[in-house]
Parts: sequence; structure tokens; C-alpha cells
Amino acid sequence: MKKQIALVFGSVNSEHDISVASAASVYEYFPHDVYDCVLLYIAKDGTFNVGDYTLEDMYNNDLKNHRSLYLNFDYQNPGFVEQASGKAVSIDAAFLMLHGQMGEGGHVQGLLKCANIPFTGCDVLSSSLCMDKGFTHEVCEANGIPMAGYQLIYSLEDIDYSRIDYPMIVKPCREGSSFGVSIAHSKEELLKACEFAFGFDQRILIEDYIDGVEVGVSVLKTADEFIVSYADQVNVSGEIFDFQEKYHPHATETLPYALFPEEITEKIRMYSKQAFEILDCEQFARIDFFISKDHGVFFNEINTIPGFTVNSRYPSMIARMGTDYTTLITKLIEGAHS
Repeated sequence: MKKQIALVFGSVNSEHDISVASAASVYEYFPHDVYDCVLLYIAKDGTFNVGDYTLEDMYNNDLKNHRSLYLNFDYQNPGFVEQASGKAVSIDAAFLMLHGQMGEGGHVQGLLKCANIPFTGCDVLSSSLCMDKGFTHEVCEANGIPMAGYQLIYSLEDIDYSRIDYPMIVKPCREGSSFGVSIAHSKEELLKACEFAFGFDQRILIEDYIDGVEVGVSVLKTADEFIVSYADQVNVSGEIFDFQEKYHPHATETLPYALFPEEITEKIRMYSKQAFEILDCEQFARIDFFISKDHGVFFNEINTIPGFTVNSRYPSMIARMGTDYTTLITKLIEGAHS
């Protein structure tokens, strides 16, 4: 009998639609010959649902025909219960394809641990820590990983203007896909950017702008291997790699390999492995850096559930290291933990 794997996607936060897109790709390439896939959708109203969705439904983000679920907090019978019928939905493990606070922030991981359901990716603590850019910065900085100068503020009154040298980058601590991110060239723009970011989170970062390019490294850790990919390179058409550039790009291009000297790219791989370990990550993550024009290396952020369509940066980098998309999905399921 095949194991029942719940592909968990959706959520109430700003990255709901991106999560659906990633899950659609996972479902298309899922190892259906090895595992049964249960599509578990978290709707925008927060309800957990199971549905007989088609692949077309998922790619079209048309997820209407579903049945609401309760989580079954029974260690002996892990899974869910259909709200209307009381029918049990047994789950052997959960493949989490949730972007944003609900999934990357440790919320769902905590629920699944309480219900004794193994899941893919980082545990509760590392998920919460990595989702919060402020805490991530403090931990990485304390461990010698270089990054741009920053201020962590809770209100406009916290801004230390003596440390401001425009342009500055402003971002919420706990958002993904560059939601709430702005660049400020003046005090007026800075205050406006901060107010915008506070609309997404109660804690925000003000960072020195790095005049350079963004690169990323993907990490895959299993029981048998620790893969740190070669860095890719994002050439942004605008000043910053914001949401518009990520998902509606104009002239932004992603190069499969960063165009920098090997000593620079190897340094990035070293820092990536270090960040993965000190932040207590599990299984997989994508770590992003900036490289300045004079080849300075600056940590940007870590993504514990990065974009995961077959053409997204994380699976593409891992594929170039020899692990194809379906094999990647299989390895993550095999390494699911509670």
C-alpha cells in the first residue's frame, strides 16, 4: 500500500497565489507511482480543505470544489477528518509548499508536530528564525557572515538618521517575494517606505543599498549528501529585485552561473553552508547574497521554502548539480521528519 503524502499549499498570507503555482508544478512532477498524493489546500479564509482538483484547476488557481477538514490531534492516527462527513483522511507525511509567514514562519510545522505528522523542510524554530530577517541578520552577523549595514526598528521614532546614507532599502522583517520592499533616496521617501513596510509587519529593516547584483545558492541536505549548488546570478532591470521584477519581469534575467571569479563564488558557497548550519536548517533552502561592484559579498536572506516550480531558481540550481525535479521531490519526502 502506498504512503499517503499531503501536498500542502495555499495559506492566508500574501504569497497564497505563488504557493498554488509552486504546488501545481510539484503535483505535475510528483512521483505518483511511489506515493499517493492528497491535495490539501489552505484557502485564503484560513480553512484547511481537501479537494479532487485537477492539474488544470491548480494551474488556473481555480480551487472551489473542496471539503473542509479538521486536524486530528491523535498520535496513533495522524491525519485529518472531513468536517461534514467525519471521514478520516490518513496522512503519512506532509510535503509543505507554503510560502510566506504561515508556512515558512513555522505555524503549520507546529501544528503538524502536535498531530504527529512528519513534514518536509525546516523545523519550527529554524522556520520561524529564518522567516524573520531581523533575527536572521543578528544571528548571521554574530557568526561572521558579512552583510550590509542595517537598522531594526519598531517605529519611525527608532530611526537613527546619523546612520542613513541614501539610497536605503526598507523591508518588512517577515515577508517574502519582496512584498513591502522599497528603495528610498531621501528622508521623505524613507518615511513613506517605512510606513509602507509597517503595513506588512510591526518590525522592519532599513538597510544600506548595495550597488551590485544578486546571486543565490541552493542547499539540499539528506541523510546521504550535503549539496551546495553553484551560485546563479540575477541581473535586475531596475534598482531592486522587487515583487514586480520577480513575477512580472521586464528585462530582468537569471543566469545559471554567476559571472564572478571562482574565489568569490566559492566564498558565497562557504557562507551559504555556514548560514544553513547556524540557523539549524533542515533538508533545503536557498540563500541569497549581493555582490558589490568591487566584489564585496553581503548576505541578504535565506528562504526555507523558496519558489518551487520546475523552472524556479531553487530546483534549477539543484538540477544542475545532478538531481532532477522528481528525484528532488522524492528525496524531500523520504527525509520528512516530525
